[in-house]
Amino acid sequence: MLRPSLIAAVALALAASAIAAPQQLTRDQANAAVQEVIRLVEAHYVFPEKRAAIAGALKNSRDTGRYDVARPQDLAERVTADLLAASNDGHLNFNFDPDQFQDIQRPRRGPEPSPFSAENQRRRNDGYEEMRVLPGNVRYVRVTAFMWSEQTPRIVDVAARFLADGDAIVVDLRGNGGGHAEAVQRLISYFFPRGGQELIRFHDGLSGKTNVNHVLADLPSPRLAGKPLYVLIDGGAASAAEEFAYHIQQFKLGTLVGKTTAGAANNNQLYPVPPFFVASISVGRPEHPVSRTNWEGKGVAPAVETPSPAALDQAHMLALQTLAARASPQNRRDYEWDIAGLQAKLRPVTLPPAALDAYVGTYGIRRIWREGATLMFQREQRDPTAMIPIGNDLFGLAHSPNVRVQFRRAGGRVIGFDQITKDGILGSSDRTG
Repeated sequence: MLRPSLIAAVALALAASAIAAPQQLTRDQANAAVQEVIRLVEAHYVFPEKRAAIAGALKNSRDTGRYDVARPQDLAERVTADLLAASNDGHLNFNFDPDQFQDIQRPRRGPEPSPFSAENQRRRNDGYEEMRVLPGNVRYVRVTAFMWSEQTPRIVDVAARFLADGDAIVVDLRGNGGGHAEAVQRLISYFFPRGGQELIRFHDGLSGKTNVNHVLADLPSPRLAGKPLYVLIDGGAASAAEEFAYHIQQFKLGTLVGKTTAGAANNNQLYPVPPFFVASISVGRPEHPVSRTNWEGKGVAPAVETPSPAALDQAHMLALQTLAARASPQNRRDYEWDIAGLQAKLRPVTLPPAALDAYVGTYGIRRIWREGATLMFQREQRDPTAMIPIGNDLFGLAHSPNVRVQFRRAGGRVIGFDQITKDGILGSSDRTG
């Protein structure tokens, strides 16, 4: 997680912008880069009692020739692996990144984002890259990074206003590598009924100060507290994304769905290391007011463990089941329709070829045939679509999620089908061949 204050640039004598990034390293360049990482760890790493062991691991690899490589990418990978093995700290790493190396040295005027990151943030809408309405009026937002700029509050407020009109909410943090605590604070504040409560505190090892973030009191969009909330997480969710998930868990704001997160809690500072490397050094740590600790090294575990690719469908189904339990009989039928479709995706029904062959035939202007283990449906010259088994002679249509096929039998033989929607029978077809 980036420190609450913007990353400070560290002045170096090298005029980086005038020098091309090397494709090969000399031994002296590699040794100097490693020595700088050792110095940064010994001077700034957040846990003083661990500095000697981490620095010692790097010195041992250097002295045994592990870092005698020509490609800068290879050196970065080996140093990062040794840092992680010695610290189990996901924020302690070393990368060959010429763009970022130069960017973090550019002069800044106050807390403005760098030109390099500002364009990236604009193109990615500060991380709010997808918003949509799922069936059942479940509102979904995908946050790919917790970016922060002067535009971020407005973007978060717009997203909150969109979510406020939903009956349930899904926030997707899968693959979100983190970002800024201010961005987390802005979004998570909407899920509290009121502001002022202590949210989290950051102990800064560089300044010796402790910064405390609170739930924001002044928000322009409606608060979202009380709506069924499901947050998707996986091993790619790290740092600031984990802070958000940890708040959900510790304050009991919603349900976490997916896989355990990366376990990277410490606050980091980026340092340029010639030639064109960037060292990430953990210089602070968060402390949560509920647990009095954080998620470093262990991650945030989901309440509902689900493979990452299926997490959205699982959360959507859970949201619909919650809404169905509260709904009127008419509305409950609508929810149950969508729940059945999601259950068919999450736990596919497999029918043997002989069972599928019972449906094969001609039904007036419609035809059904089998391709391997899949039934195919086609009306006249329209594009064919796969049929998805749901159960009890009921199939969904892959290209038409709002229409299903309910087969009719007589004496055990399939004699026709009804095309049905949430509102009832759309049309009937008898078997003609």
